[in-house]
Amino acid sequence: MARRSDWTARCASPPPEREFAMLLRLLLLTVLVLGSGAARAAFPEAGRPVTVILPYPPGGGSDLSARALAPVLERELGTPVVIVNRPGANSQIGMAQTARARPDGYTLAYGLWPSTITLYLDAARNAGFTRDSFTPLAMHVIDPGTIIVRSDSPYRSLGDLIAAARARPGDLRVSDPGILSWEHLASLTLQKQHGIRVNQIHYQGSAQELVALLGGEIEVALVAGGTAMTQTRAGTARTLAVLDAAESPFLPGVPTAASLGTRIVAGSARGFVAPAGLPPEVEAALAQALERAITGAEHRQKMQELGLPIRFLGPAAFRDYWAAEEAALAPLVREVLDGKAAD
Repeated sequence: MARRSDWTARCASPPPEREFAMLLRLLLLTVLVLGSGAARAAFPEAGRPVTVILPYPPGGGSDLSARALAPVLERELGTPVVIVNRPGANSQIGMAQTARARPDGYTLAYGLWPSTITLYLDAARNAGFTRDSFTPLAMHVIDPGTIIVRSDSPYRSLGDLIAAARARPGDLRVSDPGILSWEHLASLTLQKQHGIRVNQIHYQGSAQELVALLGGEIEVALVAGGTAMTQTRAGTARTLAVLDAAESPFLPGVPTAASLGTRIVAGSARGFVAPAGLPPEVEAALAQALERAITGAEHRQKMQELGLPIRFLGPAAFRDYWAAEEAALAPLVREVLDGKAAD
């Protein structure tokens, strides 16, 4: 019986060398777990740049507002912030690249709404992303739309444009920065309300639109209010109407389209998103840094000078805004894609 008891005891207790190996493995596992948590808590790593993908060409309103914020955000994060232009397909290329990126906080996108929404609502585009592909971080700007012409244009009012389009159907050249952009949808709404038809020309971004307008390739451009203000102040363009419920403080004296008998409220919202699956502590660090940068006095003054109206929304409010916009746009996008709206 003594032998059996000794043998049982030896089987129940591992030899010292096995016991040591087990303890060593447990210690290493603990170090790895604690180490990974420490690494996440340290976001961002000092000197490691945060790349912000801008899915539009240089020179437009999105480029201007993103670059205005970058140095302030850089100071808040304590690490470089690099703006990288990835234009193409009305922002689809840059937004899809962001959706595919590693969700570690070092790749963000500065997107444009509602354009981001209309891209994935058009199933034929195979956008490569949906609303669920992103982590909303901060809304930065909501910029009302405008209708502008060159400063030497014979059109001095929205009524002049409508009359010209009615007299020469399909002749008046009107631009937008891409199919199903807010500018495109606003132009279609304008045509539908007044029973007119224009020659709608699609570009790749508002910078190209502006070059085309100033170069005489087109006669009318729909652009964000910040772009209209800059060109109006420079004397190169005339703003005929603001597509908002109220006049813009940056464009004094310019009437709203509604006051002229055209019921259109349109414009662009710009904000920061990360890929889906961002760790909560990284999301919090980015969202807090963005809030401080966007709402701080220095940046507010800069945006005032640029004529870009700040409207900050945090992650939760941004998610709600996005969902509501998607629900409102879906029927209009379906109508366009079904061919019920003239282009």
